[in-house]
Amino acid sequence: MKLFQFSKNKYGAELLMDIGTNTSIPNYFFESELHNTDFFEIVFFTTGNGILELDQQKIEISDNTVVFISPFQRRKWFVNKSEINCHFLFFQDGFLSKFFSDKLFSYRLQFFFNKTKPLFIKVDNVFWLQLRVIFEELIAEIKELRSDSEHIIRSLLYFILIKLNREYSDNYQLSAETETNFIAFKFKQLLQNEITKSRNVDYYARRLQVSRVTLNRCVKAQFGIAVSEMINEFLIFEIKSHLLYSNFSIKEIAGLLDFSEAHHLTRYFKRSAGLSPTDFRVAYQNGSSVF
Repeated sequence: MKLFQFSKNKYGAELLMDIGTNTSIPNYFFESELHNTDFFEIVFFTTGNGILELDQQKIEISDNTVVFISPFQRRKWFVNKSEINCHFLFFQDGFLSKFFSDKLFSYRLQFFFNKTKPLFIKVDNVFWLQLRVIFEELIAEIKELRSDSEHIIRSLLYFILIKLNREYSDNYQLSAETETNFIAFKFKQLLQNEITKSRNVDYYARRLQVSRVTLNRCVKAQFGIAVSEMINEFLIFEIKSHLLYSNFSIKEIAGLLDFSEAHHLTRYFKRSAGLSPTDFRVAYQNGSSVF
């Protein structure tokens, strides 16, 4: 699988953020071959067409669609590049998290590392025009970098992300809170990084040094689902990813995800997905929709 890496020195001095349009960044990878990147991406389509297959979701790309892509998410694009108009916003996690001394910043945003909700929104023209003004300011600042440009760029990017988080949260009836509920954000980070180690609620409660009741209350308030449901969503996501995008056997996947036997994974998966792992994989390979 192709991995596209962020170009830190594109503008001479190191800058962990980039913005542009499909005309200024014509080589953007709208590829139908499976690929991923090592940075965050938000793509704003003024004019769109086709389909994006993004980590087990099929997203219809139409006018005023905003797509959110986290690092290393697998994707395939099926679009007509000649009929697209869009802006790209790229950044690496450290661009904001180090500046704000907040390693959880990207986990505070509902649209990154989200395994349960659609990874896109449709925006109206008023909101889109507000964003366009900020985009132009960012582009102008990057073109004429000064010693203090990074501070302006960070603040504008932060503004865009918080506005988008509010819009996304309203759209999917989630909490737009980013400043409180540390426990919920830390839990999301732990799940992203440690779901292969444990699917036990007590494990995460111990890691966070809180009770199961407290953990469940915080997660429910922020993400709208119980801790056990969120663990299940992340684990099913991992199983599906291996089934769709790897050649590992069911036994090997079971070992990777800490199931003692392959049939335990099969039973767990079928209960949630309605298909056995083998049937799920075969259906995808035969072109059937499993999303």
